[in-house]
Amino acid sequence: MGPTTAADSAAAGNLRPGSGDLNDPGSLIEAIYEAGFDAQRWPGVCARIARRIGAQYVNLTVLPPESEFTLDEWDGIDDAFARSYAQHYGRFDPLVPQARRWPAGTLVTDTMLRPLAQHERSAFVQEWVRPQRIYTVAFANVLHEGGMGGVLGALRHETRFYSDDELDALRALLPHLRNALRVHRHTASCLRDETGRASADALDALAHGVLIVDAEARIVVANRAATALLARANGLRCEHNTLGACSAAATHQLRDLIARAAGPDERTRTGGAMLISRPPPDEPLQALISPLGAQRHTDLAHVARTGTAMLIVIDPQSLRRGVETRLIALFGLTPAEARVACEVGKGLNPKDVAEALQVLPSTVRTHLHHVFAKTTTRRQAELMRLIAQLAIARGD
Repeated sequence: MGPTTAADSAAAGNLRPGSGDLNDPGSLIEAIYEAGFDAQRWPGVCARIARRIGAQYVNLTVLPPESEFTLDEWDGIDDAFARSYAQHYGRFDPLVPQARRWPAGTLVTDTMLRPLAQHERSAFVQEWVRPQRIYTVAFANVLHEGGMGGVLGALRHETRFYSDDELDALRALLPHLRNALRVHRHTASCLRDETGRASADALDALAHGVLIVDAEARIVVANRAATALLARANGLRCEHNTLGACSAAATHQLRDLIARAAGPDERTRTGGAMLISRPPPDEPLQALISPLGAQRHTDLAHVARTGTAMLIVIDPQSLRRGVETRLIALFGLTPAEARVACEVGKGLNPKDVAEALQVLPSTVRTHLHHVFAKTTTRRQAELMRLIAQLAIARGD
């Protein structure tokens, strides 16, 4: 299970085989943001964090500060021990009760609070911790705002303490975990009913990034594609839940367009567009900004009917990868033919396509002949329309 902010109840992630490259921090960070939209992904995320830092179990609990903190759903804690913790041993725990009151981002291990010898001799360790084969633990306050608290606990059975590198790796993930939990809370509170859930699913199915922001560029809703873009922090970024670009000039331009689109006077709101540069060889992102009118009564507009704007963010490279996959699946194109189709779909002529792909023009013409035959298109304009249609929705 993952955090369930809609019910304001505790939820824990468990240790099961994770996916992705464990040596790729970017992949793990992207998975964290994905879990912000899909609570069923939290167990896999917790498993990957555990493997990243050499823990046996990582659990994440989110609940109101005044509610009772229990270990009933924590992986690595037996039910009988969870009960004895609630009945007796919890009062001697030097970490969990305090962790909920720490500032967000605080990370502490058991050995940081007491001298090691004193810690080992305590009844809590001897009678409750060691019988469960727990050798050391690390706890962090992930979220402490808006009447909610989030605590992460990492349990290790291996007889060694956490290294500085492992703690640094966990510490670097905490801001991303906090942002993902914020996204989860926003979407859960704004999209509770059946229609709202359908709207959220529809947004997540789009290949383009979609964000709803207020006039100060604070993020209200972000779909899955937008969250993935923000996780990479390549072109777009998010600081304190506020949208920006990766340069001061681009951030100023973006926020100015947002302010004009989400201004207090509906009569003067205007849309806009801009390219958001990224370091080579990545192509610029394409951002389209549109006002959301106060008279709109869709499930998304009701989030903040006064002073909101919608951004559609297009990543040309990501779209091409998705379209190539769909061309291969739907029409039986070879990878080379799919690459040619996507380049032609951009409006390039065969000579330019050959130069872009570093192949002979005759090779491009041969591939293009096969593309037209397999997709039953006859002209470049028809192929361009097909490419545009395939680029609308996610294919994963």
